[in-house]
Amino acid sequence: MMKYRQLDKITSLVPGKSLVAERTLRADEEYLLDHFPRFPVMPGVMMLEALHQAAIWLIRTGDGFQSPLVLLREAKGVKFGDFLVPGETLTITAEMLKEDGNRTTVKATARKGDRVTVTARLVLEKCHSDDPERLGTNEDIRKQTETQFRELFGDVTLSV
Repeated sequence: MMKYRQLDKITSLVPGKSLVAERTLRADEEYLLDHFPRFPVMPGVMMLEALHQAAIWLIRTGDGFQSPLVLLREAKGVKFGDFLVPGETLTITAEMLKEDGNRTTVKATARKGDRVTVTARLVLEKCHSDDPERLGTNEDIRKQTETQFRELFGDVTLSV
């Protein structure tokens, strides 16, 4: 389980095409103690991580969780537009732009209301572990990620 889960719920999903999720910043989040004590705001890297997590789930649902690993290779054209303070909600949109072999480019944007907080084009790569096939690592990871998705978001893919 990831320590800093950046998506609370998925509100819309067309597997492999588009995903919309929400993330509400809570005042009790650990990293807000240092960022910043008198003006707590979500760190830009955490907003970017929300885009990254949305892109990963978009890719994984698009291939039926067949890719055990989805790694971030590039974050292009990253632009920050606004702060997010406790109690505010990000709406994160991830849209598939192109696939080229194992590489996928996703356009991702986070907004609060009608204001953009961060936008980027993310290049991710689907790959397998380097473990010997006999260990079953890839299948174990695949099953774990599908189970994690269902635990976090329910059967959202079935309702689309």
